[in-house]
Amino acid sequence: MSTPLTLADRLRDARTAAFAGREAELALFRAALDGTDPYAVLYVWGPGGIGKSALLRRCGDEAERAGRPVVRVDVRGIDPTPAAFEQAAADQATALDQPGRVLLVDTFEAAPGLESWFWDRYLPGLPADTVVVIAGRRSPDPKRRPDPEWSAAVREVPLAGLSPADAADLLRRRGVPDGLGGPVHGFAGGHPLALVLAAEVALRHPGDVSRWQPHEPAVKMLLDRLVGDLPSAAHRRALEVCAHVLDTREDLLRFIFGEHGAELFAWLREQPFIEAGPQGLRPYALVRDLLVADLRWRDPDEWQAMHTLVSPYFVERAMTAVATDVLPAVTAFSYLHRQGDPQGRFTGSHGRDGGVYEDAYRDTDRDTVLAISDEPGLVAFWLDRQPDAFRVVRRTDHTEPVAYVCWLRMYRPDDTENARDALIAGVWAYTMETAPPRPGQKIAVQRFVVIRPGEPDPEPISELLNARGGSISLLEPDLAWTFLVMPDPDHWAAVCEYIGHERLTGPLSAVFAHDWAAVPVPAWLEQMRTRLFNGGTAAPTRPAAPPRPDFERAVRDLLRNWAHRPSVEASALLSTRLAGEGTLSARADHLRTVVGEAVDALRGTARGDTLHRTLTVSFLQGAVTQESAAERLGIAFGTYRHRLAAALDQLTGDLWHRSTDPRR
Repeated sequence: MSTPLTLADRLRDARTAAFAGREAELALFRAALDGTDPYAVLYVWGPGGIGKSALLRRCGDEAERAGRPVVRVDVRGIDPTPAAFEQAAADQATALDQPGRVLLVDTFEAAPGLESWFWDRYLPGLPADTVVVIAGRRSPDPKRRPDPEWSAAVREVPLAGLSPADAADLLRRRGVPDGLGGPVHGFAGGHPLALVLAAEVALRHPGDVSRWQPHEPAVKMLLDRLVGDLPSAAHRRALEVCAHVLDTREDLLRFIFGEHGAELFAWLREQPFIEAGPQGLRPYALVRDLLVADLRWRDPDEWQAMHTLVSPYFVERAMTAVATDVLPAVTAFSYLHRQGDPQGRFTGSHGRDGGVYEDAYRDTDRDTVLAISDEPGLVAFWLDRQPDAFRVVRRTDHTEPVAYVCWLRMYRPDDTENARDALIAGVWAYTMETAPPRPGQKIAVQRFVVIRPGEPDPEPISELLNARGGSISLLEPDLAWTFLVMPDPDHWAAVCEYIGHERLTGPLSAVFAHDWAAVPVPAWLEQMRTRLFNGGTAAPTRPAAPPRPDFERAVRDLLRNWAHRPSVEASALLSTRLAGEGTLSARADHLRTVVGEAVDALRGTARGDTLHRTLTVSFLQGAVTQESAAERLGIAFGTYRHRLAAALDQLTGDLWHRSTDPRR
């Protein structure tokens, strides 16, 4: 009985058929064979599995059909020396001695030490009628490109993935049902080997069609082919960081790796699956997804640790950005959360510009903005009152707006505005009833967000509009509330709640609100991190303060055990707003800080100074007994007990107010 074929066996059998495209590259090769383009070397390069070896095989078939002798050398299978290379070619003596030979060199990157010898000594010694095709993962040495002789003799072709149509055709020929074709193509893109492998896995393990992902053996096989062996653990970590973030700059790697950051950045830049762009380095989408999936499966704690490590860099970058750097910095921060559910479903453009950019509103944009609006009269009202609240999105090929967003800033209710815009009136009513802004504070309302109907690629536009909201949350000073008015609130509810905006009810059911006094930026960032690690699940709602008698008892217990850390970490007050957010240790530290500040806040009057000193001596300075505290204060014990009761009443009242008032 025959042995069943393994997945790897079936892949090897399928590759030639899978990589049946490459007609443009073959046409270029045929031009060299027939002399219509008299170059000497065709150099094709790209990541593993993109089809380089299959293209070499097809070039060999074309050459043999044309009656040309073919010499094949796979550098991966020889010692990386000139003698070994020459011997591998000489072993095919029949072809080597014939005129018009074609030399096919595969996996050229396997012996980088041979490169100079090959270009400078070996190739010039070949007969003039030789055609050479080289396949490797890396592009040729850029130092050679300025040489006019080299440029005339070499045609350099980076191999891209299959087109969407060719990829879909491949999946159909592999028997992938239509329902699975979309998720499989979404995972593999146009990468031929990934498409074949994903098709095989999908047919065996279809799973939930809407959320299909390949299982771990397939991920590992693809990573081995695409990335290969890595020089060290630091190089692996640098690559995983590059996959986790939107763009990798050298200063990020210095932030993580110190003095080795520059070396690792230079290494990343040389990899065939890394692209350099205006904001830094990015892996190919498939490589990025594979690295993230592999790390999260293999070591989820390490994935979380890496996220925690890189987050401060992107928070600092976003909160210090100015001018045109603001949106790229906020987009880079938001990208860290693309793997949260549901956040990942709303960052589909992954930072690509889509040929669009955000710009200031101009008076000449008015007619277009009103034309694409559902409520042109109301939009015109706000254009007249707050034109600076509007930002537009334009395409690079014309200046007419294709979308806009309106962020109103308001310090107090205005009768004219409330009369004209019922929704703004409702927002103000909610704000004043819940937690009015303090003097000098404002609310910010995303009143309109509109994309022109029929836009063929709305995802990059949405990402720009959302990034503007993120910049307001992180950068606007004196911000009390943000309100998001969403045109399709059911569609956006999950992501709005993920980013800490609670959906309101009744006439305001299209509005999502965040109180920045109750949950300021540091606590908000911690909540975002918790949601990401919990797969998008919101952090548990902080319970309300305990009943007043229990609260007062907890304050007294905390003061009595002020220096005993285990007792502080067991305090009932850790479940209140006084303790902030974060780990148990962080909340215990925050609680002690808040209570200490409340004690200090008693000072300022003669009575307050007396109450402050009574509490400080009794608890914070560690008096052993009440009698010893009275002695240190120089007062009678009866007087001391009266003052202590008054001080505790004053302190617990202030702490109770802090714990129950959302503005504190």
